[in-house]
Parts: sequence; C-alpha cells; structure tokens
Amino acid sequence: MSPRPVAFYVHHHGSGHANRTRLLAERFAPDVPVHVFTSAPQRFADWQRGTVHYLPPDSAPDRDPAADLLQEEIFHYAPVDLPGLQQRMARMATWVANHRPALFVVDLSVEVLLLVRLCGVRTALVRLHGHRDDPAHVAAFRLADRLLAPFSPHLEDAHTPAWIRRKTRYLGAFSRYDHRTESKAVCREQLKLERDAKVVTVINGSGGGAREPGHWGAIARACPEWTFLLVGKVEAATDGPDNLQFVGLVRDTFPYLRAADVVVGSGGTNTMMEVGAARTPFLSLPEPRPFDEQLCKMRALERLDLTRILEPNLPVDAWRDRLEDAAGLDTSAWDPLFAWRSDDDPFGDMG
Repeated sequence: MSPRPVAFYVHHHGSGHANRTRLLAERFAPDVPVHVFTSAPQRFADWQRGTVHYLPPDSAPDRDPAADLLQEEIFHYAPVDLPGLQQRMARMATWVANHRPALFVVDLSVEVLLLVRLCGVRTALVRLHGHRDDPAHVAAFRLADRLLAPFSPHLEDAHTPAWIRRKTRYLGAFSRYDHRTESKAVCREQLKLERDAKVVTVINGSGGGAREPGHWGAIARACPEWTFLLVGKVEAATDGPDNLQFVGLVRDTFPYLRAADVVVGSGGTNTMMEVGAARTPFLSLPEPRPFDEQLCKMRALERLDLTRILEPNLPVDAWRDRLEDAAGLDTSAWDPLFAWRSDDDPFGDMG
C-alpha cells in the first residue's frame, strides 16, 4: 500500500517558513508524497521534493488587513466577504477530502490549523517565540497533535508554560547552510576581501526591515576602519563612503556571513540560524513583530551570550564600540545548539 501524503501550509511572509518546510520535508521517507500550500509559490521554484499548490491571497488591494484583525478572539484574522480567503480555505478543505493526508504541518497560521483539524486531520503546528497566550494561540496549541519548535530547548522563552513545553518537539538549530565548511579565509578570498580587514556584513532579509542607504552611510563614515557589506533588500546610494559596499540580493549569502567579523541583522529565525551556521558574532536589530516574536527570540539568544541587542535608534557615534564588543563574542556557544537533537523523530508515528 502506498503511504498517505503529508501536507504543509507555508505562510507567505518572509522566507523562513519556506526554508523550514524544505528542510522538514526531507525528514519523511522518499516514497511519502509531500504537498505544499502557499501564497508564495515562487519560494519553491526549484524544489523537487513535492507538489506545490497555489493559494489565492487572503487580502485585497482595496481593503486594509489591519482593519480585519481580531483581538482576544479564537481567530486572529478571518475577514468576512473576502473571496480570496474563501477560495484558499476551500482549496485546502477539498484537497484534504480527496487525498486524506496522514498529517498536515502548519507553518504558520492558527486559522489553517483549526480548519484542518475540523476536517479530521492530525496536525503539527510550528511554534515561534513571543508572548502567545491569547485565546487563538492557546486554542491552536491545545488542538494540535504536536508542536514543533525550530530551535533547541536552550532557546525557549522563559515565559512559556510547562504544558506547552511538554507538548513541543524541539528540532534543534538548523539552517540551509549546515553542510558548509568553507573557512573565513576562503570566503574572504572568494569575495576579494583583504585577509586582515575588519568586515561587518549587514543582512536585510525578505521579511522586511531594510534601512535607508543614507543611514548605513552615516554609520560607515563613523567607523572608517570597518568595511560594510550591505546584503539583501537594499538600494544602492551614489554618495556612499568608500568603506560601504552595496551587494544587494544574492542567492548564496554564506560567504558574506562567514567572511565577516560581525554580522548585523534582524531577529528573524532564518537570519539567526544562518549566522549561527557561519559561527560569526552577531549584532541583532529585532524588528517589530506581533507578539514580540523577534525581541523574545533575541533575548533568549542574548542569555547565551550569542548576540548583543542594539537599540532601534542607536546613535551613529556608538556603533564603533558596539562592533568592537561584538567581535569578541565566543561563537563556540552555537555548537551545542546545532549538535542538539531530540532522540525522537519529530513526526514519529504521525507520518
């Protein structure tokens, strides 16, 4: 008998959800059919492991999503009379009825978790950091058959209740760069950087948070002994100082992470884990997120002395001291986070 399929719901905001899905899908046997439902199918353009199903957007150009947000309800977002939302929910429910999946992994939506569970399917919900004690999250945490944390228990939020911890399978630290072994010297040679230069790589992820080029120009002028590499979603400026390089979007960011003495980035899970895989000191700028997700995550990392959290409006003349301090962080503390693995298969008897 052929194995029943496994499905993933993948949120469209940021690349972390898609990257996790790619890695988690590999945990299933090769003969298990994998299906992905997402409004961002472009994140799976070169993916061969499974089938991708496009979901219509759950928003409309003439409608402010913020106006439809619910407070202290069983749902966070369930706008009335929005055709795209009705179509996306119907597509998932119809597929479930026709294919009877063994498991539906939800990364990340309370509403999708509740829909799939109402369809009688076992569910696994990806858990992120933050203060998630609202009615919608609590309901989803209780109804999910399994909770998955894409980090080790050493990075758990101090405020997480014991019953949620007991229900969680911790996946340990992991990223798409775990297999990379290039040395710092090799990466610097690849990027044509001087071996003894002081280099800071600024990562702007796809989840947002890119700063104005003029802001980084002012910081670079205040730290002339440092070379700044702006990687990701940034626009080049024509009047930047000589020690500021606009790299832009690159498919492989590992050389830029590994070659740096310090990485500056957001508090996103993707950014955090990829910096950890490169074992490079990290200065974090947590971005505003619902439930204080990034701030809580960076506080957990700071407890392990693996980052320094920067104030949002840090004066330009304070950056030199912060960079020098961060460059001295002991990145070996990442080793147990990446080495940690639960003895149990995170899906075990579910797939």
